[in-house]
Amino acid sequence: MKIKSLLLSAFIFISMSLAAQNHEHEHELDHQHKHHYMYELGISNGVVYNATEKEFAYGAHVHFIRTIGESQKLGIGIGYERIFDDHKHNALNIILHYRPAEHLSLNIAPGVVWLDSEKNSLKPGLHIEGLYEFELGRFHIGPIIGIGFNTEDLHASLGLHLAVGF
Repeated sequence: MKIKSLLLSAFIFISMSLAAQNHEHEHELDHQHKHHYMYELGISNGVVYNATEKEFAYGAHVHFIRTIGESQKLGIGIGYERIFDDHKHNALNIILHYRPAEHLSLNIAPGVVWLDSEKNSLKPGLHIEGLYEFELGRFHIGPIIGIGFNTEDLHASLGLHLAVGF
């Protein structure tokens, strides 16, 4: 229980800190040309809670996204996730990326999941992620929260997103 409270507190603190920094520079940014890069290569890592098995594990996710259109609010990409637990959960997804507001991104990622520990365990799955990106030039960093599920599994994650745009 203490771990859940600690993770929630850390996420709220990071989100509030980043929002405050963004607010201070909001006026300056209105006068600058906001540019997002056409491509993004990123990694997210953090704590994953598997609700089905009632256990915590480390998880990592890598992705490649290409923005679409002049507004650069939409994108499509591919991602791979690995949960380093006893079963070694894997997921390969097509990412549908949407940026509803500056620094805020939402990803819906349908795909397939499988376990290294079981043969013939391939099944459809879905991941949904929300993240706040603080931009440092070509680099993005910020908190990420996600949920993944399939017919046999449900997990939630909280972590840190790091990416480079080009």
